[in-house]
Amino acid sequence: RPSLQLLALGNERFVKSEPMGTSADKEAEPFAIVLGMACQRVPMEKVFDAAPGDLLVQRVSGGIAGRKDSTLFSSVEYAIGRWKPKVMVVLADSDSKVVRAAIDQASGDVIPTPPKRGVLDRVMVSAMRAKMQVDSSSKKMTSAGRDLKIQQVTTELNAFYTIEQLLKSDIVRKAVVEDGLELHAAVLDEQTGKVKMLGEHPALAGLIGTELKSE
Repeated sequence: RPSLQLLALGNERFVKSEPMGTSADKEAEPFAIVLGMACQRVPMEKVFDAAPGDLLVQRVSGGIAGRKDSTLFSSVEYAIGRWKPKVMVVLADSDSKVVRAAIDQASGDVIPTPPKRGVLDRVMVSAMRAKMQVDSSSKKMTSAGRDLKIQQVTTELNAFYTIEQLLKSDIVRKAVVEDGLELHAAVLDEQTGKVKMLGEHPALAGLIGTELKSE
């Protein structure tokens, strides 16, 4: 997985403040797609210490890939068809306001305005899953600890949920099955800049169907 290794090594340099000082290569093509959150304040090229043009970056509120046939979906599908990258990283934010708002909504604490509801309702899927997972755990924790754990689990589940949505695309599924595209979930720590790679979706085979088994 050379593309994934390039991202990991680049992020390590970023965290250590040891950039490689690469310059743009007009002939180079993107080796990875990064789907990040709109609220992330650091350019993805910096986070992975990549040269301009090495990454194809998409940003979206809540880290949700959108609905099939939407502009974001079409843009991702075009990028896959045009450059055939081997890696796509869904990069969540460790301290997302959208995720916190979705958790509040799942708790019944707030009723979002209609413009926010389209995003929050989709992130709330992961928030509800996270609350059930944390509350079913036998591990004792304080109220504050529980809230932090729900935030963490929601963030991670939301990245995997985005992968689930992306795999509804015939083009994305075909790239995974036939061209070796890997979809990885990850979380960016806003404080340190460190990217925690979560890996591929644990239920990938089931999401793809029988095609994956025939490889």
